[in-house]
Amino acid sequence: MSPEIRMIQRGRARNLQESGSSKNVKHRILLLGIGNTLHGDDGVGYCLAYGIKYCGGIEGADIATIQELNPGHITMLDGYETVVFIDAYISDDMPESARIAVLELDPSRLREDEVVALVQEMDPHSLNPIRLMILSYAAQLFKGRAYLIGIKPYRIEFSGGLSKDIKKALPQALEELRRILAKLGANMKADINCVINWVDRNCDKPLLD
Repeated sequence: MSPEIRMIQRGRARNLQESGSSKNVKHRILLLGIGNTLHGDDGVGYCLAYGIKYCGGIEGADIATIQELNPGHITMLDGYETVVFIDAYISDDMPESARIAVLELDPSRLREDEVVALVQEMDPHSLNPIRLMILSYAAQLFKGRAYLIGIKPYRIEFSGGLSKDIKKALPQALEELRRILAKLGANMKADINCVINWVDRNCDKPLLD
């Protein structure tokens, strides 16, 4: 587990509108699907977010997607109380049999000197959802909490879409998402079977904006 996760974890282990800035925020919750669909299972978060949008979306939350994170994306978190990330995720702390990890993250638990140290240590070319959240918090754009639904990848290489192995984790990941959203007062209107079928039809090849 990375140092930043140890420090801020609580609990267990495109905008399909264009901007996530506070002036465009429609809801207090953002679902952010992340992943490069040119690299196999790395694209799982991106694919799921698109599938959820296609199958009915989420009542009470905005949906956004990003293929490649960069520091400029910190503005997408501006104005939201809660961000739920979906992304491919690997950790030494995950049991070998586990297919997903669910993390609840609260950057306000960090001291100011810890935030400064984490930001200074970051490589802007290797961002992940946790680091993006910390950067947005350091810039005083995001002051809420976040969840990460991390899905274990099996094939991250230039390839033709999601592997059969990662697709086996999708029902569990979507159930976890539904549970988190319900706790936050939002309703996932998208039917889980519809999302899985959409992913099967569309994510066997790269999705390009």
